[in-house]
Amino acid sequence: MSYKKIYFFLLALVLTVPVALAQSLPALTPPGAIAGFYTRNLAIKKAFFIAFQAEWNRLDFFDSFENIAEEGGFDAEDLQIISDVLNIDLVGREGIFVFYPSGDFFALARPSADRVDSLIALLDRSMVNPEIYRGWKLDRSDDGSNPLLVGHNGELLLLGSQGAVERFLAGDRGIRPPVEGDLVFWVDTGPFAPLLHDPELELPPEVIRSISTFSKFSWALDIQEGGVFIRSRFALDPNQDPELASLLLPTDQAWALDELPKGVSVSSFVFDLPAFGDYVTNYAQMFGVQDLQLDLSAFGDHLAMVDAGTSDPQEALQNSLGNLLFIMETRDSLTAEVTLLSWIQMLAGFSTPEGSGGFRVESLEVAGMPAKMLSVGILGNLYLVSGDDRLYLATSKRALQLLDSGETVGEDAGFRRLAQAYLPASYVSASYTDNRKTLEQIAGLLPLMMMQTVDDPDVQAMTIELTDKYAQFLHFVATRLGPSIGYVQVQGDELIGFGFMEVAW
Repeated sequence: MSYKKIYFFLLALVLTVPVALAQSLPALTPPGAIAGFYTRNLAIKKAFFIAFQAEWNRLDFFDSFENIAEEGGFDAEDLQIISDVLNIDLVGREGIFVFYPSGDFFALARPSADRVDSLIALLDRSMVNPEIYRGWKLDRSDDGSNPLLVGHNGELLLLGSQGAVERFLAGDRGIRPPVEGDLVFWVDTGPFAPLLHDPELELPPEVIRSISTFSKFSWALDIQEGGVFIRSRFALDPNQDPELASLLLPTDQAWALDELPKGVSVSSFVFDLPAFGDYVTNYAQMFGVQDLQLDLSAFGDHLAMVDAGTSDPQEALQNSLGNLLFIMETRDSLTAEVTLLSWIQMLAGFSTPEGSGGFRVESLEVAGMPAKMLSVGILGNLYLVSGDDRLYLATSKRALQLLDSGETVGEDAGFRRLAQAYLPASYVSASYTDNRKTLEQIAGLLPLMMMQTVDDPDVQAMTIELTDKYAQFLHFVATRLGPSIGYVQVQGDELIGFGFMEVAW
């Protein structure tokens, strides 16, 4: 089987790695995986996506893809495979894709009942030297020490490296995903840990302990009538690197979202900057870097970021740093301001093509607080505002105006609705986003960005056509999206996350 055909089948399998957390496929999958991707239920929930699929079809993306494929040198057979892949109903019943410490990987898919024959026909056409083994029709690539195998048994599709497939065929089976959802991803570093001690890697013990602090991560997405729910769990092992674990498992609570300036998105979180500075300094010294002294003792451990957004694509394109307002808690505002100014001045030295920079400071007042406009070479103007216990750094005048307006997130009707339903009283981080405005900004900016990245007239014409269609699709999606809210709490040695995004299906 040629690698090109393997690639196309892999694309088809990944896109149809369908979506149903039935127990059958995990029960068939060889154990010991360090990471996995698992899907379920999209066949049941297909109705939610009908409007999105109809808009995608109306824009006729396939013609654009076909033109690009022809320009890329694909022959007629390649285009037929691409056509088969893109026209297959991508909603299936169940699928799983896992990775092992040995480097092996393994995937099974149970497509929708009305499409499984199409997928099997696609796979059969791609096979070069098929063989039958224990009810499976398999094709094996003969390149490398661990060949790739693809196959089917008339119902399930299989893809994997030889080592994993041989375990599967020998009956070495059975894993249990740590979370449930319509789409699930997880990583377990436990089986991977012994590899860190491989002498060939030459990893210092300090690095091994730091890496081993990250124990497990799982993430699950559920599609419901009112929108999309996301849940995550991040487990740490404080016994490995206690300082790192302490940084990532804060005990303070983040600033309340409703008190922060209103923008198209806002996030609030706890991160101990002084402790982080000490950690980085000590870590550098362990490796003989004695000159690095990252003193952040003038800062606190509360941070926030607000995106003011813009409805003007030209403005967004011209402002490389966006319209962001950073808010940093301070323990000594004057020292914190001097520290931040020194960093920005160093940045100015790299902000012109000549490398000579350019740095100018102009005093002003914002919302009754002393402020400075900082001209930083080609980066333009930044604004630094000093409060009693906070520093505000704005990357544009639009972001700076958030302080003058006095509007807070708590005045946003969408935030109040979601906060009442989902936001707990305390959290170590939280965020709120007006997804409609955010997506409309991306859709407006995308065509302008693509026009500047392609010089060839023919390629530019095709790129503009495809980008314009995609921008139209994003505008359509924006009309269906509502706001989203999310938060993280600490439970023991774990970070527990939750998120919800409104969708008008």
